[in-house]
Amino acid sequence: MRAYNRYVLSLAVVLLLTTLALAAAGVQKLADYYTLYVLEALVITELFVYFNRRARRGLTLVSIVLFAGFLAIVAARVAALLLA
Repeated sequence: MRAYNRYVLSLAVVLLLTTLALAAAGVQKLADYYTLYVLEALVITELFVYFNRRARRGLTLVSIVLFAGFLAIVAARVAALLLA
C-alpha cells in the first residue's frame, strides 16, 4: 500500500474513532470536535513526513489552514473569557 493511501486511511480511521468517542461522551460543541480533529491531523501528518516533496508541500498548506482555524477558536475562547 502506498504511503499516501496509508496516510488517508489512518487519518480517516482516527477521525472516525474520535467522532464516535466524542459523540458517546455527549460533547456538543463544534469547536471541541474541530480542535481535536486539527490536533490529530497535524500529528498524523508529522508521522508521515516521508512523502515526496510535492505531497509534503500540499500537506503543509493543509496543516497551515487547519492550524489557523485552531488559532481562531483559541482566540475566540480567550476573548470570551476576558470579556466575561
